[in-house]
Amino acid sequence: MLSFSLLDAQALSPGLEQASQWQLWAKAARWPEPIPALPATPLIPMMMARRLSAGARLAVQLGLEMLTRHPIDNAIFVSRHGELARSMTLLQGLAAGKPLSPTDFSMSVHNTAAGLCSIQGKAALPMSSIAAGEGSLMAGLTEAIANLHAGYKRVLLVAFEGEIPAFHHPWLPATPPYALALVLGNEEAAKGERWHCEGQGVATHSPELPQPLAFWRAHLLQQSICLLGDGRQEWVWRRC
Repeated sequence: MLSFSLLDAQALSPGLEQASQWQLWAKAARWPEPIPALPATPLIPMMMARRLSAGARLAVQLGLEMLTRHPIDNAIFVSRHGELARSMTLLQGLAAGKPLSPTDFSMSVHNTAAGLCSIQGKAALPMSSIAAGEGSLMAGLTEAIANLHAGYKRVLLVAFEGEIPAFHHPWLPATPPYALALVLGNEEAAKGERWHCEGQGVATHSPELPQPLAFWRAHLLQQSICLLGDGRQEWVWRRC
């Protein structure tokens, strides 16, 4: 059975930084309008921050914050499609016959956030990156729990999403950039809210929110059950 203890959690998005702001979002399920500028990311050097995409910037900031607060010994970064906007820029440049930006090329890999978090945080620990479409959080939770069973004590799971290029809007639901960081421990951890997966089935409806935001909302509202769907399957998570 998939289960874990949630030891810490934090999220960032434009206009949503404080706990009170996120509580309002969770109750109304509405984003600030118009979308404000990105939150400050003081743990990231300015030159590095300028090179990062919006989603990766928020992810690295949260990853660094969690590394300062917990003895993390394994980290997993997940997103639906990795550096989609930057990859789109590269493809458009190729189609137009323009020279490619070295910065865009070097920062287009989907493990950009994990790598730069490790470098800036001087964290010599195992890190992995997963881009599994709408099921990315569930894939990340599965790997994190497997790592806990393998002996890791504290696993950092960072789920993030950047800006969706306009070209993809007909196929991909767009949200403002966001990042969610979870610190997971095994069930024997002395503190933390506990969650376990009760099973899965065929999805009966399209999910209202991406998996990371669905879980974050359930956590904020203290809901006893959280459904994580990807449009095809649905997993039932229950708070113990």
